[in-house]
Amino acid sequence: MWGSPKVWPNIAFAPVASVADICRTLSQPAPRTSLTSNMMSYTEARDVLVAQLRKDTEAHDAGQYDAVGRRFDAVEHRFPSGTAPELGKLHIALTFWDGWVHARNHGWPPGPIVVAEWPQLAREVASDLEADREITSAKVLEHFDIVAHPRLDERVQILAARLRDPNNEHGQT
Repeated sequence: MWGSPKVWPNIAFAPVASVADICRTLSQPAPRTSLTSNMMSYTEARDVLVAQLRKDTEAHDAGQYDAVGRRFDAVEHRFPSGTAPELGKLHIALTFWDGWVHARNHGWPPGPIVVAEWPQLAREVASDLEADREITSAKVLEHFDIVAHPRLDERVQILAARLRDPNNEHGQT
């Protein structure tokens, strides 16, 4: 994906060397091009998810709820889509993160995951991803794995459908 630098009118995009560089890149507006040229690799997406979930866990634990999910849209925009088996755990993790942000945006409504549970679940998801293993949290799988639980709420279904379709411009349903 990152081969030689791509040139955009007067802007050169060099290979991303670290998770910190990827996070910095994600905070900048993406140039208008096809999705595949800006899409993260599996490894980049996994590492960014681990870093962002951990960062949001720290913010949540510190009571800085407004910081949770601050980079979600930028990450989702460059997130790998498709049905490759290795992407399943990444899609579940991104859908979990989306649910966390949604719960925060709606004042932590009562439900199957209470406000105090989100950071611990995020730690578990981040640990699983960092070890490159399948997500093990039964609660996360029950509420965010659309493949195993196809009757999950509409919000989860819409995001999962976008992630499975490699030809869909993220953000369009």
